[in-house]
Order: sequence, then C-alpha cells, then structure tokens
Amino acid sequence: MGKRTRTASTAAALVGGALLLAGCGGQAATNSAAAPEGLGGDTASSDTAPATRADDHAGGTHDDISASNCSAEDFEITMQAQPDGGVFLLQMKNTSDESCELGGWVDVTPTNMAGQPIDTPTENVNLPGPDANLTLEPGKSAFSGVKIELAEQSDPDAQVASGFTATPSDMQGEAAVEVSGLNGGGSPMEIAIKSMQIGTLQPSPQGVVAF
Repeated sequence: MGKRTRTASTAAALVGGALLLAGCGGQAATNSAAAPEGLGGDTASSDTAPATRADDHAGGTHDDISASNCSAEDFEITMQAQPDGGVFLLQMKNTSDESCELGGWVDVTPTNMAGQPIDTPTENVNLPGPDANLTLEPGKSAFSGVKIELAEQSDPDAQVASGFTATPSDMQGEAAVEVSGLNGGGSPMEIAIKSMQIGTLQPSPQGVVAF
C-alpha cells in the first residue's frame, strides 16, 4: 500500500508593534496581545502564546518542537464529530504518570476494515494558531481540529475509512482513535474520505474547529 501523502506549506505572519509617542517627554509604549485563556482544569499548559497570522488557514511547518519524552501509547485519543459535517474535535489525554512534552500536529491516519492505513492527502494547517510547546501533565488534555472532505462511497477519488490511528509529532508508536458522534453511535463507522486538514495542538479547545 502506498505511503500516505502529506503536504505542508509554510506561512509566516509579521506582527508589527505599534509605537505610541506620549507627551513631550517622548516616552514610548508597545501594544501587546493577551494570550487566550484555557477552558478548565483538564487542559495543557503552554509556554508560548499563539502569534497573530495573516491567514488562519495557512499551512505550517513544525521546526521548533523537540522530540517528546512520551510515546503515542501514553495517550487516550478521541475524535468528536461536530455539527458541521466532516469537522471533528480531537482530544489527547495524557494517561501516563509523567508530564509529556508535545506540540505541532497529530498525524491522523484513516484505516480500512482490515486496520490497514489508507493513502489520503493530508495538510497540516496553522489553525487556530501556530504550533506551541505544550507540557501535558498526567490527566490533562490537548486539542486540535480535524476537517475531513467527505464524499460518496461510489466516488472513485475517495476511500472508505472504518477507523483512525494517531501519532503526535516527534513521538514513537501509534494509538487507536475512538470516534464518537457518527451514525448515532450505533453502527460501525464507514465514511468516504477524499482529503483531510489537521490543525495545531493547543492547550484549549477554544477555536480549534473553526475551519
């Protein structure tokens, strides 16, 4: 089976500091943006605030995140279907007894009924912001958005997926993904996929599914 195609484009956004001259003394002040707040105690901590971008849907690269001290098997990974068709909230929960360093994107791979990977064009995107260094304490979670271009099963350009596996950036191994919110939760999952977009891992679910 062919290797899965993954494309990533590089987008940079220039953040300009606004300089205000105050009074005759010529004192200057710089404008700063507040980092988004996390949504509850189950979220990860981040040592960098997402930077402003010119295009929320621009692709990204993952250059600054060092190799993690954990593996994919240390996480419980779920994908919750959202009201907008083909959009999922991905949640990574640290089930180990140590803190895990992570960031960038999760490599999400569709699988067929035999559990074999499906060759699917996939793009990493800077949504809702650039990738950041995250420290995930035991029991805490990180989040990202997944957008799937759905199709009819008869579409020759689509492949039918019965499940997913996931491997976070710079980690060994892979983990099975539990998918919820499809088919009323009663039938085996079968969806025809043409392509996917994966957003960056974030310490909060806020904005991650806003494709």
